[in-house]
Amino acid sequence: MFALQFNQLDRQAELRINPAQLRDLAQQTDSIILPVHRQQLLTQGDSLLWLNWRELSGTVEDIQDKHLIYLGQVKEADQIKHYFSYRLTKPDYFIQQFNFVSLKGLRELLPLLSESEAFLANVAIGIEHWHNTHQYCGYCGHATYSKLAGFVRQCSNQECDKEHYPRTDAAVICAITYQDKILLGRQAQWPEKLYSVIAGFVEPGESLEQAVAREANEEAGLTVTNIQYFGSQPWPFPQSLMTGFTAEATDPSIELKDDELEHAAWFTRSQINELVNSEQLILPNKYSISRTLIEHWRELSI
Repeated sequence: MFALQFNQLDRQAELRINPAQLRDLAQQTDSIILPVHRQQLLTQGDSLLWLNWRELSGTVEDIQDKHLIYLGQVKEADQIKHYFSYRLTKPDYFIQQFNFVSLKGLRELLPLLSESEAFLANVAIGIEHWHNTHQYCGYCGHATYSKLAGFVRQCSNQECDKEHYPRTDAAVICAITYQDKILLGRQAQWPEKLYSVIAGFVEPGESLEQAVAREANEEAGLTVTNIQYFGSQPWPFPQSLMTGFTAEATDPSIELKDDELEHAAWFTRSQINELVNSEQLILPNKYSISRTLIEHWRELSI
């Protein structure tokens, strides 16, 4: 199964209305805080740098509620742990104070993290990125400020007073097949030899199934039928929800209409095996829903 599928986080949204209570909760011995800076995570060696309140306050002189994000609680065995992230403005302080500390992105860290750590890191950098990109109100242009434990930003202009909520962009990704073949394509900016299934963002007023059909036609000139939901994956690069589907092409003729793909072709299972083994073809990383869709098809009996 692809990454970022952890189900044990209780987000406890009802606690977000009380900043003082959350600050007290963050100072408890069973609370853990993950420092985040511009979609990067502080790591110590190959591990995330999880801190307690004492360690955080020993490095950050003035811990501000607006930078403290409550992620939720996780019950581990008979113990409940509360998880927070903290949006750093000056990560150099941590790098200087702790040994072997550096900033790393989630793509680099995924192979090293546990299921729960990867999920919590995903939530943390998703929220942090939203804060960085929504500093000003889209209605009136005034500065916004953080509230409700970091899950709302509100306009500082009292005449506007609009609330803004974290944004997640819906996207579709689909394994399209024709008889015993699967469609794989590549974009010009991807690493050499990397191929994947088609994907794209959902447009306003469009259902997920309609988006699948449109992307299949725009990217490869295909008409598809039997569109079936497969699963979903939150994908924080930067803030998407990838909804996976399978579909069948009515005709194998490929036409690259919108120039998003530089090449697309049909592949049999044996062709994929041979090309991967000879290092002529690279598939998406094993933590992605795109790879899972391909592997699911490869494992089906013909």
